[in-house]
Amino acid sequence: MKRGILLAVLAAVLITPAAAMAKHGPGGKPARKVTYVLKGTLSNYTAYTNSIYGSTDGSITITVTHANSHGKALKGQTLTFAVDANTKISLENGVSAIANGDKGIVKVRAAKKIAAADLASTLQAQAARQIVDQGA
Repeated sequence: MKRGILLAVLAAVLITPAAAMAKHGPGGKPARKVTYVLKGTLSNYTAYTNSIYGSTDGSITITVTHANSHGKALKGQTLTFAVDANTKISLENGVSAIANGDKGIVKVRAAKKIAAADLASTLQAQAARQIVDQGA
C-alpha cells in the first residue's frame, strides 16, 4: 500500500516538469508574445456569426502599407486573418460598417521571433485580436 502511494507521488513529480515544459519554450521560460500592428487598406470583411446551429469564423483582408517594428517585413503584402468571437471591432470617425477600401488597423498577437520567410503564414494562422476601421 505504502509502496503504491510512493510510486504515484514519484510519478507525479517526474511528469509535472515535462508537462510544464510542453507549454513553454527552451529553458522552461514561456515563449514571449508581442502584438503585430498592421496598418493599411481593409477589404473582404465577413463577421463572426454565432447561432443555435453553431458558430462560423469571419475574415478580414488587409493590404499592409505600414507596420510596427515586429511586422515591418510585411509591408506591401496582402494578408487575410480570421475574425473570431474574441476579435474586438472598433469603428472610428463615424464609420458604421467595414467597407472595402477603408483604411484601418489589424492587430495580431504571436511569438516575438518569427523568421521573415514564415512571418506571413504564421500570423495568418492566428485570429485577429483587434480590427480598427478608420474610414475611407
